Amino acid sequence: MRPFLVVYATGTGHTRHVAERVADRIRTLAHEVQIQDVRTEALPPLERYSAVILAASVHLGHHEREMVKFVRARRRELERLPTVFLSVSLTEVAAADVHRPDDERLEARRATRKVLDDFVLETGWRPDKAVSIAGALTDTAYGPLTRLLMRTLAHRTVPDEPTRQVVFTDWAALNGVVDSLVRVAVERSKGAPPVPPGEPALRNAVQALTCPGRWPSRPGGA
Repeated sequence: MRPFLVVYATGTGHTRHVAERVADRIRTLAHEVQIQDVRTEALPPLERYSAVILAASVHLGHHEREMVKFVRARRRELERLPTVFLSVSLTEVAAADVHRPDDERLEARRATRKVLDDFVLETGWRPDKAVSIAGALTDTAYGPLTRLLMRTLAHRTVPDEPTRQVVFTDWAALNGVVDSLVRVAVERSKGAPPVPPGEPALRNAVQALTCPGRWPSRPGGA
C-alpha cells in the first residue's frame, strides 16, 4: 500500500503538533506516513500516496497563505485522492464548549464554517472531509492582552505564566477522523495499481462543525 501524506502550515507551532499526532496515529495503524511542512519541502506527484491530510492554522479569520497556495497548485491531484482538511483555530474552542450559551456556540460555529467556506472559495478545492479542530493558546504567539481575550473566548482558566501552553485539541476525536480516512484508503488501495518504480517517495528528506464528506465519518471534534 502506498504511504499516507500529512502536509501542514502553522503559525505558532501547534498545527505541527496536530500533524505529528496524525502521523503517529497512522503509524499505530501499521501504515507508512510522511509528514511535511508546506513551506519547506518539495513533493513528487501526489498519486504516489494513498491519501492526503492537510492541516492549517487560522489567524484573523484566514488559513495560512502557504496552504492556500499549495492547494491551488495541487488541486487536481488532491481531487483524485481521499482527503481530509483540518482547520485549526481557537474559535472551535468556543463552538465546542458545552458550558457556553447556545447563541454564543452557534455564532462560533458559524464563524468556523465561514472560514472553511472561504478556504474552498479561495482554492477551488472541496476536500472529502473538512474538520474544525480546537487549537492551543501559546505564550510565543500571544501577548497579555490577547491572552486575556482568549481566556474570555475559551471560558476556561488560562495561566498567566509566560512559559505555559494551553491545549484545547480533542485528540480522541482527531484519532477518529484519521481512523475513518485510513479505512477508506485501505479499501481503495485494494484496486489501485502498484507505485511506479524509479523516483523516490520524496525528493528531499522530510520530518519523520465536521462538514459532510463523500466517505463515512465518525463523530469528532494553531
